[in-house]
Amino acid sequence: MADTLASGGMAGTVRRAIRFPLWLVRVIWLLVVPLSFVALGIWQEQRATATLDEYGQAGGNLPQVLDQLQRIEAKTPAAIVTMGGPDGRRMPVSMAVAGVRKAIDTMEEGAEVSRIRYPLSWGTMAGGLLAFLAGLTGLLAARIAAMRARKSRDALIRSFDRLRRGLPFALAAVLVGLSIASVSASLFEAASLWFWDHLSTGSVKLFAAAVMLAGLAAYSAVMAVIAMRRVFDLYSMEPLDVRGVVVSRDEAPGLWRFVEDLAARHEALMPDSILVGLTEGFFVTEAPVRPLGGERVLSGRTLHLPAPCLPLIGETELAAVIGHELAHFSGGDTTYSRRFAPIHAGLWRTLTALGERTGTGGFMLAPALHLGFHTLESFDIAVAQHRRQRELEADRRASLVSGPESVPLALLRTATLAPAIVGTLNDAFSAPDNAGPDLMADILRRVEDGLPDPAVHLEECQPHPTDNHPTTALRISTLGVQIDERLLTRAARGPSAEDTGLPHRLFADWGWICHTLTAGFLDEARQAHRLNREELEAAAAAVPTEHTVLYENGRPMIWAMGFIAAIFAAFGIGVIAFGRELGLGNDSGTRAFVGGVTALGVCFALGYAAWVRHKTKGPLMTLTPDALMSARLREPIAWTDVAGMQVAAARRLALVLALHEEAPLPNRIGFSIYNKVNRRNRTVVLEAMGIRGMKAAEFDALVRRYLSAAYARRQLAGD
Repeated sequence: MADTLASGGMAGTVRRAIRFPLWLVRVIWLLVVPLSFVALGIWQEQRATATLDEYGQAGGNLPQVLDQLQRIEAKTPAAIVTMGGPDGRRMPVSMAVAGVRKAIDTMEEGAEVSRIRYPLSWGTMAGGLLAFLAGLTGLLAARIAAMRARKSRDALIRSFDRLRRGLPFALAAVLVGLSIASVSASLFEAASLWFWDHLSTGSVKLFAAAVMLAGLAAYSAVMAVIAMRRVFDLYSMEPLDVRGVVVSRDEAPGLWRFVEDLAARHEALMPDSILVGLTEGFFVTEAPVRPLGGERVLSGRTLHLPAPCLPLIGETELAAVIGHELAHFSGGDTTYSRRFAPIHAGLWRTLTALGERTGTGGFMLAPALHLGFHTLESFDIAVAQHRRQRELEADRRASLVSGPESVPLALLRTATLAPAIVGTLNDAFSAPDNAGPDLMADILRRVEDGLPDPAVHLEECQPHPTDNHPTTALRISTLGVQIDERLLTRAARGPSAEDTGLPHRLFADWGWICHTLTAGFLDEARQAHRLNREELEAAAAAVPTEHTVLYENGRPMIWAMGFIAAIFAAFGIGVIAFGRELGLGNDSGTRAFVGGVTALGVCFALGYAAWVRHKTKGPLMTLTPDALMSARLREPIAWTDVAGMQVAAARRLALVLALHEEAPLPNRIGFSIYNKVNRRNRTVVLEAMGIRGMKAAEFDALVRRYLSAAYARRQLAGD
């Protein structure tokens, strides 16, 4: 839809927020914020100690004063005493006794509040210190572990394994520390309000606000803890969904023998399952795999082969590719694939999802998330380094078994075949009812006359669902093979009879594999088309067929001008009626001048209010299913000419429309500083005081519905 496009044409219409470097944001969250709580806790502890000492001293003196006053009262009931020293207040002794008794009661309450408040200051300090130490330890541990991880792949696995086990506890410590500090600080300050004139009317409101703030902090902490429970389940890997068919030994006896022979020659472990798919490339994994359309989840080692490539690359190249993949099941690659790669990817996915679903606990959870992302990012350099090494080592092993040029030919050929495969699948997905029953045969027809120049794919990387690969040129040069015309010509050859016959030798019924994969792919395409059409029809029906007329909301401005006019009138009447009291005497000229100025103000305010009322009587804009018509523009704007939109609500409401390059720009009616047509940026800005009976968010949603409906109708008409 058009409204999902980036609003590049609206640049300059929205103020850009100040963005700090990521490292600074993390330092603030993980170090500065916790230290701020520590500093706040120290200040609170000093205040609490001073209050405790004050009440303790007063609590010891007041009983003695009360005893003295009571003796005076017993001897001389009408005596007058001075309270507070020589310059104090003189009062009857009976009043002094009552005042001291009340002070003793207040002191006892104050001492109790002080005793309750004192440990809260330590809670603020302890929580801030815990969060600070956890954040600092996490940052240093991630740095040290990442440095060690660069030494070797085994060091990478060991370092990451240790760090991932401690990461949830570090994240939890940051979260718990900040939660304790926030709640303790809020409760401390709430208790401190007792000393503000002993809970006067104003301090009661502040006390309630502080208690609500403490409650919000506690609620946020609880919500963050609930969200953090996901962190302790970070390592449960979600199955990898792959569109494919699991082939058994009976269904692919030749393939299983072929793979067994390669595994023996490579001294590699055999896969537990072989999956033949349609849209993915060659890969092996020890992560759980779930074939689409099936309930079974494959565990253990899985080898995935792309069906479109099997009749096209040749036996030698196929052996090189499978040998490369099986090399990952030997040596340290097995451990790497099982213990690091899936868990590392799972951590990224989980933390990302956790960050998107923080909700109310977002403030509490933000520091922990920053620490988690920093930990993973610290390994990125080491991960990239070892990924490159493991791919190059697998290439070397495959070339030793299959021949020096087998891997380069396989890399070039699969890369060159990719556009034909993707093009065929895209065409079939776009029009599934027009596709044939065998997409592999359709791909074969596309390339039977040969392939395009493979040289254009040298800087590409082989696709992989869970990992990254070096560029094709780097992998070939590392093997010591020269990329010359002879190699490129061999890679661009058309499929031979031997090539196309290979799948029939590997599978008991290759035709069944092709038809099954094709049928599943086309069924998914049809289902996707049905869902897309339902969404388009719902979007098209979301707006009425009749016009929606919107009026500018001038009532707030009219009331404001009426209020200003009343102020001017009251001021003028006051000056005229009470001129003598205001020091103007009988100066008729001054009174006349003031009266004239106020009358002018009244007339201006009322006149402007009348103008706003007249202006807002007519429609501001009219929304039709096909276009937006504005009272400020001579021509309507077709919805399908709009590339993006935005509604901004500050002092005024602004609708910003970015138009397509080929769309005609409308012309304004008259001059207006609020309505603009920017021909360079191809944007139209329509401003108003507001929309009558509608908030900014409701207006934004209404315009977006019309915009989406127009594009939906156009797409439905195209179908």
